[in-house]
Amino acid sequence: MSDDLFLNLPAAAAPVPTATSYDEVPYLSNPFAQTHPSRLYTIGTLFGLKPAPPQRCRVLELACAAGGNLVPMADYLPDSEFVGIDLSAKQIADGQAVLNQLGLTNVVLKRADIREVDAAYGTFDYIIAHGVYSWVPAAVRDKILDICRTLLTPNGIAYVSYNTYPGWHMRGMIRDMMRYHSSRFATPADRTAQARGLLNFLATSVKQEGPYSQLLQQELEGLRYQSDHYLYHEHLEEVNDPVYFHQFVESAAAKGLKYLGEARVGTMVTGNFGPEIEDTLRKLATDQVMAEQYMDFLRNRMFRETLLCHAERSPSWSVPPETLRGLHVASSARPQLADGQQEFNVADESAVTYRSPTGMNMTTSRPLLKTAMTLLQQAYPATTPFDALRRQARAQLGGNPDDPARADEDTNLLAVGLLNCYMSSDLVELHGMPITFCRTPGERPVALPHARLSAAANSTAANRRHEVIRLSEFDRRLIPLLDGTRDRPALVNELTDVAASGSLTVRRDNVPITDRGEIHAALASIIDEALNKVAGMAVLVG
Repeated sequence: MSDDLFLNLPAAAAPVPTATSYDEVPYLSNPFAQTHPSRLYTIGTLFGLKPAPPQRCRVLELACAAGGNLVPMADYLPDSEFVGIDLSAKQIADGQAVLNQLGLTNVVLKRADIREVDAAYGTFDYIIAHGVYSWVPAAVRDKILDICRTLLTPNGIAYVSYNTYPGWHMRGMIRDMMRYHSSRFATPADRTAQARGLLNFLATSVKQEGPYSQLLQQELEGLRYQSDHYLYHEHLEEVNDPVYFHQFVESAAAKGLKYLGEARVGTMVTGNFGPEIEDTLRKLATDQVMAEQYMDFLRNRMFRETLLCHAERSPSWSVPPETLRGLHVASSARPQLADGQQEFNVADESAVTYRSPTGMNMTTSRPLLKTAMTLLQQAYPATTPFDALRRQARAQLGGNPDDPARADEDTNLLAVGLLNCYMSSDLVELHGMPITFCRTPGERPVALPHARLSAAANSTAANRRHEVIRLSEFDRRLIPLLDGTRDRPALVNELTDVAASGSLTVRRDNVPITDRGEIHAALASIIDEALNKVAGMAVLVG
């Protein structure tokens, strides 16, 4: 990598507008776990590419907003380089302020027009275009694919998200109604409020029978909990042009790009529909692209996160189990025990069902797989290297993990089981690098610097797993204090000051406490529990 890369980014070749809708209504800049190089590397590796390792790669994000996706990556991957561009001067300025506070030097955020990105930026192992392709004019969409072709390294991977048909046919109708009604109002805040009001009026006024009423109710429920900035940019912007999946792939192919897969691999598996539908899909579709399009018809799909590679690459969707040997594994699945059952025997061949937080199930009677799932449960939310997991599971069952014949058999059995879970559900995660953090708070706890900044300003933060975590008011007061300078008594004292000033409410039996001494005692009694909770969020590094 060039040491002077960040000193030589090109200046914008043409003037950019003085303001955009994103200057007026900034988009909340959050991490997107599915865009992380570790995830993209994993999918590329499984499908036969040889992508750059996430620990040392170059990443470009188009329409990066304030860098909320890139900054946590850059913090965790100091030997990788990150470039983000966005047309909004305000969002870039906001992101630069965060970079200045964190002192990160391996990421550059630049105000620039996508249409002016050229070879002077260099090449990138991963290009991310999240939430931009459908929301820009045709010429910019064309340029995004041009960038993916010309700036991707030979084994590079591009992530492009977009709205898709057939699902957006119905949602587009709702969008048209909201745009018609809100267009007469001047400010984004008024237009957003009026759009919500119209949808509420329609949902409550249309006769409560038939598919039209059901559609309105569904959209109202879906938007009820969405933020104003999401509603404004998703439904009220001038441009929002969905495409069918096959049209997107054709556009990419015209630029010398090939379909690699989806960022959420489980959506690619036809077997998730059941054997009869899978059999029909095999008859209808002659390749993966056709199968994907038919699955969109079945799902009424509205949104895609598609991965592209160079047309010269030959991805294979038949994954050899041994590919997992270089990857890292995590799982939040829990065994489903009978009422009153406290434990089960991993060593026998009794069947155990595991369930993910989203309700996906897997049942196995294999002792090795059951033991591995138990070990993953104990390690979560951290990852475990596949080979280490195999060795630990075999040793726990009383065998010799170094016996060559046993090791090969175990590798195949465990890899097949974990791969099936990964490909068909969210029971297992695969990563291209270890996800590590402090699972036990130290004497003077330390939280991620960017998490401390975020907690001080917002009700969300990014954790080490590149996920958005929701913070309570207490979390927001505690996490900024975790800079390694305070032990538990000092934390309690500072939180007591905050609560005594009225900026934080401390309760006992759901009744607010106002006496300073009682506040201090209450906080002292819960500080360990609070720190353990923060540790479980995967934001502690000490």
